[in-house]
Parts: sequence; C-alpha cells; structure tokens
Amino acid sequence: MIQNKMGLKSLLNAKPVSVAVAAQPAVSFLYLNLDRGNVAVFQANEPIALKDWILTNKTLVDRTYAKEGLLLFRGFDVAGNQAFQDTTALLSNELMDYTEPSTPRSKVADKVYTSTEYPKDQYIPMHNEHSYSNHWPQKVWFYCAQPAELGGETPISDSRRVYQLIDPAICEEFERKGVMYVRNFSEGLDLPWQQVFQTEDKAQVEAYCEKAGIAYEWKKDGNLRTRQVCQATFVDPHTQEKVWFNQAHLFHLSSLDSSVQEFLIDQCGIDNVPRNSCFGDGTCIPDRYLEAIRDAYQRTQLIFSWEKSDMLMVNNVLFAHGRHPFSGPRKVMVAMAEPYHHRSAASDNGATEVVAETRKETARFFINKSSDSQDHQVLKYKLAAAYRIMVTENLDEGGISGHITMRVPDQPNAFWVNPFGLLAEEVTPENLIKVDKSGKVLEGDYPVNTAGFCIHAAIHEAWPDLNCVAHTHSPWGTLFSATGLPIKPIDQNCCLFFENHVLYEHYNGPVNNPEEGQNLAEALAGMDVAILRNHGTITGGGSIEAAIIRMVAIERAYRLNFLALEHNNMHLITDDVARLTREWIGNAIGFAVEFNALLRKVEKIYPDFRQFKPSAL
Repeated sequence: MIQNKMGLKSLLNAKPVSVAVAAQPAVSFLYLNLDRGNVAVFQANEPIALKDWILTNKTLVDRTYAKEGLLLFRGFDVAGNQAFQDTTALLSNELMDYTEPSTPRSKVADKVYTSTEYPKDQYIPMHNEHSYSNHWPQKVWFYCAQPAELGGETPISDSRRVYQLIDPAICEEFERKGVMYVRNFSEGLDLPWQQVFQTEDKAQVEAYCEKAGIAYEWKKDGNLRTRQVCQATFVDPHTQEKVWFNQAHLFHLSSLDSSVQEFLIDQCGIDNVPRNSCFGDGTCIPDRYLEAIRDAYQRTQLIFSWEKSDMLMVNNVLFAHGRHPFSGPRKVMVAMAEPYHHRSAASDNGATEVVAETRKETARFFINKSSDSQDHQVLKYKLAAAYRIMVTENLDEGGISGHITMRVPDQPNAFWVNPFGLLAEEVTPENLIKVDKSGKVLEGDYPVNTAGFCIHAAIHEAWPDLNCVAHTHSPWGTLFSATGLPIKPIDQNCCLFFENHVLYEHYNGPVNNPEEGQNLAEALAGMDVAILRNHGTITGGGSIEAAIIRMVAIERAYRLNFLALEHNNMHLITDDVARLTREWIGNAIGFAVEFNALLRKVEKIYPDFRQFKPSAL
C-alpha cells in the first residue's frame, strides 16, 4: 500500500516559507534602468567566453533580441577583434563590409571596423547606420575594447518613438518628397571618391552609381559630386512599425558649428561643401524641421557608460545611435550584418505592400478595441476570467490544483493568485488574494496554495518579463508530458512553441520545496513554456493574454503531437518557416484578440460573472 507523503492535517498546517536565494547563476538576465527606458542585459557573473556561451544559448539570445531589438552582453570574455567577429557571426547569416562609407573608419579584422574616427571633442549626431542610402545593415554590433576615461557613451534612440515625436505635418512632407543627399568628394575636406568606392577606375564608379540610383557628375578638377534621393521613413518588415529612417539632420550643413559652416562656404561655395541635404525635389529643408528632428532624438536617448568587453547588439532599423565626446583613449569596434536592399524590395509588383497595409489596418482595428490597461480592477477581472477559460477549454481537472498568477503593477514583488480550495469557476476578482514573494498574504481572506506559491514566486523572481504565469494539469498536457518528447512543428499552432519550450524531467511529487521551484525557474532558460514530465505545463507571458492563450494553444499542440506518435512519415514544417510563423502569430495583438473572444465566451456561459466587469472594459 502506498503511504501518503502528507496527510490532510499536515497539509492544513503547512505554511508558506520564504524562498531562499539560490546560488547566483553563471549568467543573469536583467535590465539597465535608464532615465528614458531600459536596456536588456545578459550579465556574466563569472569568467565565460561570450562565443562559447552563445553557442549553447543561441535560441535564448535570438528570442530575446527579437523581443527587445537592443541587447547588451556584459561581463563576458571577448578576446579581441577576431573573437568579436566570430561571436557576431554566430548571430547572423551574413556579415557585411563597410561599403559606400560616409565617415572614416579603419578595418581591424575581416568584417570589423573602428567606430567613426571623428574628433573626440565632438558629438556624432544620432543616426541609423547607412540610412542615407537604399541599402543598410539590419544588425549592428559594438564591442568596447577600451572605455574612455570620461564620456564616449554611445546613446541609443528608438526610431519608432522619434517618428512619433516629430510633427505629423513635417513627417508627411518628408515622406512625400524624400531626402536628397549631396556629396562633393575631395582630398582633405572629406573622403576622396577613390576611398569611398574602393577603386581608381571612374568607369567602375559610374557603373556602381547607375546600379544604385545615384546621380553623378565629374567636376573639372577631377573630383566627384553625387546626388541620391532616399527614403525619409521606413516600415520595419518584421514589426510593421514605421520608423524615422534618414540622415537629413546629420548631412545638413547646419549640423556643423557655425564657424565651420562659414569656413566651408568661404572655401568651397555653398554648392561644393563636402556634404549637404535637402528635400528630394531639391527644395531646402526649413531649419525648424531640422531642429524638431534633433529635439526628438535628444528626448529619446538611452545613455549608459561602456565597460570593458561590453558587446551591444542593435536592430539598426528600430534603433539609432550616436557618440558623446570623450577624453583619454577609447576603442569601440563595429560590425554590421544582414544587408537590406530597399530598391529591390520596392520593385515588387505591389501585392506585398497591399497585404502589409491590410495587415496594418487589421491591427489598428483590434488595437483600438483592445486594452493594455494596468488598472488593478481590469487586471483582476481578466485574471479571474482566465480561471474560467481554463474550465471552458477543458484545461482544468475539475478540481483545485491549477493556478495562475499575475504580477501587481508597480509592485514587482507581489502577485495575485487564486484562493486555495476554490474551484476555478468560483474565482472572482473579489476573492483573489495578493501575496508577496515570501508567501505572506497581503490582501484576501484565504490561504495560498503552497505548491503554486513555490513555483510561481521563483519564476516571477527569476524572469522579470514574465508578468503572468499559468500552471495546469490539463488532460492532453499531462499525457504528453509522460512521453518526455518536445513539441514538433506539425501545424501553425504548434509553431508557436518552436524553440520556445523546455522539458523539465524531474518529478518529485507535489512541489512543496522552494528549491524545487528555483530549479524549475532556472530550467525555463528564458523560454515561455515548460513541459513538466508526468506533471503538466507552465506557460508565461508579459500579459495575462499571452500566458493564457499559450496554455490554450499548447493543449491543441499536445493533442496533435500525441496522435502523430502513431505515424512515422510525418512531414514537419521546416525550421525557418516554423520560426517565422512563431514570430507572426506570437504577438501581443494576436494574443489579445483570441483572449477577448474567449472572454466573451466566459461571459456568455457565466452571465453572473459580468457583474464584476469594470467600466474600463
């Protein structure tokens, strides 16, 4: 006869215990909290070669970068320029040469360059790399071999936010006219054309310009003048968000000190200054427009100090960068990757643009109807509804074992959870309890589920971006967990979990030990889903919607994958397509649309539940 590990009396007398702080992991994920936002960081807490760590954690890095667009690696060992290049190559399918340069740089490895060699007492204005052309890197890396004694920061601005801050009338005129960049190449005052085009042959320069859509003119002194009209804004192909994407303010003569402007005009004449910008139709850009652009960049800068061996990975479309003045020696290297050719993309037959615009209109419709409110009553209503979704979608056991937690906004060490002993369909916004990370009930008249507390407290502590965590013993989930197998990309729904779930193989009975919760949290490794062998499932997300829809979707995926075990000739979705599909469907808007549909279903099945609905919804 099997002896019970814990009798009813012992269970009733069980008290939450404080979660012991686990040994510090070799690498932590955290955020640098700056004045105007945050920067995601992987922090090495002991000497680790960055290249080696990425080799074993590439999926985590790729997912985090896709979410953040800006990722700092700090405390790792990066042994010089070649190691920097080797590391960047792990995270990109094509490193680039620095072609058609606008500033002087030195090549220090095959695909690694010095950052712009510009006087140390000068600011380098904010810009997206190569946004003065119709081709640019989608990724840019910076590696700090030696931080400056003072200053020398590389400020970062969100190009989406910059676009939003600029007067819509200014944006409209820029978008309608485009930006023309005028360059006069000469020895001494700027880069000579031979250096920019990497040839002494004028015929090769002409062929390059014609292919790139650059107007060129050979002047009497043998020097070259070029004019090129390029985009003012750009729609990111992955997020479908519009960004400010040009260097009009940087190329414009007004970016220089007034004394330098006067010198260049006096020496060269206004038409022959090394570089300048205007609208695409040749008309002047008003000074107030340029000031508005610079002001938008100034208001969005994220600024942090470099540390030795820092490596920064930047989405060059979503984020612009610059440089502050500095004193003392400073060595910051740059690598670029994944070229994007705007001209070829624009030459499609227009069908892609139509689809993209339709998708944006659909997104706008649901954004207008959705709510990301952080109001406590709204979140508690959604959380209570989430428990009933577990019932309507057959994810509960008809018992009291499942639990869902939501981090309380502005109280990172507190979360709401269901009262222990109630069925899921008995949970309401009014009887939810609030507990802190030590298990103390802060609000509510019920005790906390010890197992739920041990698991969820550890996960919330370890992964700050997982605001909502759900755990169920669903029928198909529990059955499939016993196979010890991962989810295969059989259909679109299964792709949501491609490279986004872990297998936790240690089942030691009900989780009543804080250490077990910590082990589980660490095993998540930045993923949103954990399959617990012989136990069930954990899903997480930045919102209630994300965590719950992942739980609903994974039950469908479990069913398909279990049925597929009977067949040996399954045709699986390829890795690249599965990865793309995951990014396509695994977004906040999609999660909200499906959650709201299930919420309406709950309100129809449980009409009395609507009495708790806040007016904000």
